[in-house]
Amino acid sequence: MNFKTIAMLVPQSSLKHCTDEALFQLVKKDNAEAFEEIYARYWKVLVSFACRNLQSQQKAEDLVQEIFISFYRRRHSIDFTVSLRAYLARSLKFRMISEYRSQTVRRNYQQSAAYMYQHRSDGIPSFEHKELAYSISRSIDKLPEKCREVFLLSRTQELSYKAISGHLGISVSTVEKHIIKALKHIKENLHY
Repeated sequence: MNFKTIAMLVPQSSLKHCTDEALFQLVKKDNAEAFEEIYARYWKVLVSFACRNLQSQQKAEDLVQEIFISFYRRRHSIDFTVSLRAYLARSLKFRMISEYRSQTVRRNYQQSAAYMYQHRSDGIPSFEHKELAYSISRSIDKLPEKCREVFLLSRTQELSYKAISGHLGISVSTVEKHIIKALKHIKENLHY
């Protein structure tokens, strides 16, 4: 029996009794109720896990929401060999690592900027340094998620385009396009 047959035979009210694999196959066939069942099964456990690690209920909920949005958008191209639960947990883990890196980058940037302001030697008043640093930081935060991630890996981790490509599973030309887009965006948003 194939999954198309299962979708026709399984009433929506009994989706709670379906395996994760069957639900995922229904989601791949654009069955919204199956997606809702997966969401209901894993939302609380994923938020709880994220909250313990991030120590912020709101940030945990935001990251889990991003995981489910990504999962739904990519439902037709996802093909995994682990369980759905393991896939979602791993996705959340990588998202939390990315969030942690972003926070670390911002904190390091702010500390570096603060040091520069205190030890400035170019004659620019401290408030102008702060304003410039704030504008750059705000501009980086406004970048699309993937573009921001590529840019920060390039500038803070000093990874090569090829290394970023391998790390994120995207082509080198896509990395180049993200960097160009990020630099253009930052430049356009600076008011100096």
